[in-house]
Amino acid sequence: MATPSPSSSLLLEGRPPGLWPPPEWKKKTKPQAVTRDWADLPRDALLLVLEKLHQVDVLRGPELVCRPWHLAARDEPSLWRRIDLRLSHLPDPSSVWRFHEMGCAAVRRSRGSCEAVYSEGAIDEEAIPLLVESAHLLKSLRLINCIWINDRICYNISHLVMLEELEISNCGVRKFSSTCFAVGYSCPHLKRFRLSSSCFIKRPVWGAVDCEVEGITRMRGLRSLQLFAQTISTTGLAAILDSCVQLDSLDIRHCFHVEMGDELMSRCSKFEILRLPHDSTDDYDLEFSAPDMSTESPRPRRMRNYGDEGGAFLEDVY
Repeated sequence: MATPSPSSSLLLEGRPPGLWPPPEWKKKTKPQAVTRDWADLPRDALLLVLEKLHQVDVLRGPELVCRPWHLAARDEPSLWRRIDLRLSHLPDPSSVWRFHEMGCAAVRRSRGSCEAVYSEGAIDEEAIPLLVESAHLLKSLRLINCIWINDRICYNISHLVMLEELEISNCGVRKFSSTCFAVGYSCPHLKRFRLSSSCFIKRPVWGAVDCEVEGITRMRGLRSLQLFAQTISTTGLAAILDSCVQLDSLDIRHCFHVEMGDELMSRCSKFEILRLPHDSTDDYDLEFSAPDMSTESPRPRRMRNYGDEGGAFLEDVY
């Protein structure tokens, strides 16, 4: 018996011979991917993208994509209204040496519209004067691990009259007595002040104790005060309580010169939040080391003058 041809088989199945192989057997070609021109992204959409990134990333990468991205990252002050530069945002630790440049660049790009600064090591003495342009808007300044600043910032910080929050934490082992004094006189809106050191160093009675107290007593509108590992005395704390009558939060952990007697405890009992010198540090958010309780070899000190700006400050020699 003769074998039917493919054509006759198709006819038996009711299919015309011209449709072999069936259409569904044909290999389907994938559509070509559409190439996007990111340079043509609308400005509003581009700003939304940049706002989702850490500012460290904006300074390091997206602005190098193309000219429109570069201009948006450089010329849009709204991106830099709240500056947040943290060491943890650096993808490459080897680039930490450029962090100061990033801090200055971020402040410049705010163009006087900066409202808040959170800096971990990115702000130095070059960036502080640039913040004066934002004096009418800047309400929060938090300087953490900014080891290149010292008490000379008092000359510029006195212009930041709208400050409501100031933090100087782990910025070396320097004293900031003149800065506290300038802030106390020039920043009447200040509500939160934090001054923290990474290590308490015990001083003899004739040493550098209560250096910042006079300035803090001028901060009469304070609601929250944190002094960590500072060399304030019992008398100094009493003076602060006499002046800062609106306080409702006090943290003096690792301030081991303070002796909490019955009178001080009674005065502090009204605070909503109270942390005493020997209280637990389990919830403390910054790095610190064990206190140095030896006074046998106090650190030498020297008087330094600061150029044409005038003024002199007592500094530790390390």
